[in-house]
Amino acid sequence: MKNYTLFKNLTLINGIADTPLKNASLLIEDEKIIFAGNENLPPVPKDIPTIDGSGLFAIPGLIDCHIHCDLHGFADTFEENLVEDKVRTLRAAKEMTDTLKAGFTTVRSVGSVNQIDLALKEGIEQGFFKGPDIVAAGKIISMTCSGTEYFDGMYRIADGVDECRKAAREQLKAGADFLKVMATGAVMNPGGVPGAPQLNEDEIRAVVEEGLNLGKHTAAHAHAAKGIINAVRAGVRTIEHASMADDEALEAMAKAGTYLIPTISLHDLFEAHCDEVPKFMLEKSRQMQTAFIDILKKAVQMDIKIAMGTDAGTNYNFHGKNAAEIVYMVENDILSPMKALQASTKTAAEAIMKEDFVGTLEKGKQADFVLLNADPIARIRTLSDPGSIAAVYKKGSPVCLD
Repeated sequence: MKNYTLFKNLTLINGIADTPLKNASLLIEDEKIIFAGNENLPPVPKDIPTIDGSGLFAIPGLIDCHIHCDLHGFADTFEENLVEDKVRTLRAAKEMTDTLKAGFTTVRSVGSVNQIDLALKEGIEQGFFKGPDIVAAGKIISMTCSGTEYFDGMYRIADGVDECRKAAREQLKAGADFLKVMATGAVMNPGGVPGAPQLNEDEIRAVVEEGLNLGKHTAAHAHAAKGIINAVRAGVRTIEHASMADDEALEAMAKAGTYLIPTISLHDLFEAHCDEVPKFMLEKSRQMQTAFIDILKKAVQMDIKIAMGTDAGTNYNFHGKNAAEIVYMVENDILSPMKALQASTKTAAEAIMKEDFVGTLEKGKQADFVLLNADPIARIRTLSDPGSIAAVYKKGSPVCLD
């Protein structure tokens, strides 16, 4: 027997249209949307539960394309090495529930210690606890370099094409949904040089090919131009960060149709907690932030597809506060409110190859959506205000917000 729920009199922000749909209806059948719009509502079964959505705004379930679900937001991320894996897993389960309650029904975990993200994904799918759908990478594939020990167990070290190919196969065997490579150095480990390329084009291509063999994409951590270009030429689907991109790198991304996931708001968190964040991280971050805003504005002008990601789990970047990235992009004139919302829904789903399931409110999609009691287009901070969330639905069922 099928279960139906009808929502009426909503303002529908469906992730597709550039303007909200007034007096709209949303009809759910089990876990799927069978109607979303304000015209031509099909006949509905008699006596089904009907919810009056007057004064409510419905948006697709939000998507964060870049989190580290096993990190906790410590002032110094090296402290994670002092937390035992089983405790980290339990802590992460609670924080994934917080993320879901904040309206994020899908997240992409771009690397976790000892593949904790794969365990979390399975736990959610088996109903052991509530959380978003997790698209998981397992371990990050990195060359031998300074700083990887700062996140003990997060990296699978690989040098040369054959090792990179094997490392990719190991993550896929473990159940990874996509693969993640380090194309440049990093900000958040000592000795990491964000401007320096790391894995070369051939090494990255080997990883990309292994993913594509199973219909899975590859993401590349890449701050500066040479690493970005290597990764784009190798065929990665998403570039993470791009905080030091030049015109040549942006042009390569635009031509290839590569998605950009900036994770820009975390740099302000470093600055806000400058007395606690390690000095080496703060110094590298300060070299990026002002230029990064201009880089992103240029990327938007070049029609590079921007998808939302937060780097949640890093320093003071807490799970459940993910919407701060959306707010940042609007308040710094990088994206309009509607475009920022689409970057967190439709475009985000496309970036992580989930567009057939989530990202928009339309017939056939999974019934993941958020009901807000205020207009997020008029006031983008509505998305980061827990009091503005009236309800979160995942697969057609309401999530308890208490």
